Amino acid sequence: MTTTSAQSPASPGSTEWMPALLIGVVGLGLAGLVALDTGLRGVALLTLGGALGAVFIGFQYGFASAWRRFLVAGDTMGIAAHFLLVGLCALLFIPAAGLGLAASGSLAPVSVSLIIGAFMFGIGMQLANGCGSGVLFSFGGGSGRMLVALPFFILGSLLGSFLLPTALGWGSLGQVAIAGGAGEAGQLVVNIGLIAAVGAGFYAIGRRRGQTLPRQLVISSVVIAALCWLVFIVSGNPWGITFGFTLWGAKLAAGLGMPVGDFTFWQWPGPQRALTHSVLADVSSLMDIGMIIGAGLLAAVGGGLRRQSWPCPRQLVAAALGGIMMGIGARLAFGCNIGAFLAGVASGSLHGWIWFVMAMTGSWVGIKWRYVFGFARQGAQ
Repeated sequence: MTTTSAQSPASPGSTEWMPALLIGVVGLGLAGLVALDTGLRGVALLTLGGALGAVFIGFQYGFASAWRRFLVAGDTMGIAAHFLLVGLCALLFIPAAGLGLAASGSLAPVSVSLIIGAFMFGIGMQLANGCGSGVLFSFGGGSGRMLVALPFFILGSLLGSFLLPTALGWGSLGQVAIAGGAGEAGQLVVNIGLIAAVGAGFYAIGRRRGQTLPRQLVISSVVIAALCWLVFIVSGNPWGITFGFTLWGAKLAAGLGMPVGDFTFWQWPGPQRALTHSVLADVSSLMDIGMIIGAGLLAAVGGGLRRQSWPCPRQLVAAALGGIMMGIGARLAFGCNIGAFLAGVASGSLHGWIWFVMAMTGSWVGIKWRYVFGFARQGAQ
């Protein structure tokens, strides 16, 4: 619903503050339940998720849109900012043990499933017009497209959990840490050098094209990195998004009578433990819920919830298809733009770089398909 010039600004007697109040009450209620379930650690993670949601929607920090601007218009500055974020996270993730932190980075197998899954995810995030983080903060902000994309993302994640054990049998080199044999200091130097070189390369290309790196992108990257450090310290692992979606799908399916626990993925120790415990005990779920609440609260306060327009039917179909592709792709590729790319590269894992290349390739294909669903043929937005 949109406002008109005849409407007065929000006042204590108006109903315009009601969405913000409602979201705030829901958030406080959930925080209370989390405190009973997992204590202060859980409340801290829910709060950090809320802060990330507010920062992402407040700064409109995106991955899918920045990659699209690069592939369509040659704008490299968004990707340069992403590598700034990755590099800042690497400063803590890689030397965690040496710093005395009870935390470890994110390494995943280099496999055929990674290549296929990341490519699928790239297509899906362009069709849905959002990535893992983008779907969450846009959903919280009331986006009609994401109201469709998120349920299908959850469905795709569940399907991906059924497919992953078989897909791993297609070929895998196992986990590969870049400069893993060089010691902690050597690994940090090599990885920071690689991240800086790639980020500087994108920045230099943009400068030659007359582009500038907006201060807002730099500030938001630094703020998000600081929040990622806190998540890493509190949870013991880098921030991840999509396992929460997978768990939600499994819980719903089990509630409908499906024997989810009989599938191989859900017999692995981590997934099995998550399936048999409360959703509020799962780190990814807490962060996801918090991100929706944080984005929703900021959007409600700023009036963004009232300014949302409903997409055309073809774009809603694209959102559903993109959601399913991202869900399956994220499971096959061990994460999304956050859990695989950001966390993987910042942890010195080769799989994060492969994810980046394959998801970028998939994005190029997804952009070619967008016009079929009512998007501008060469639109960068």
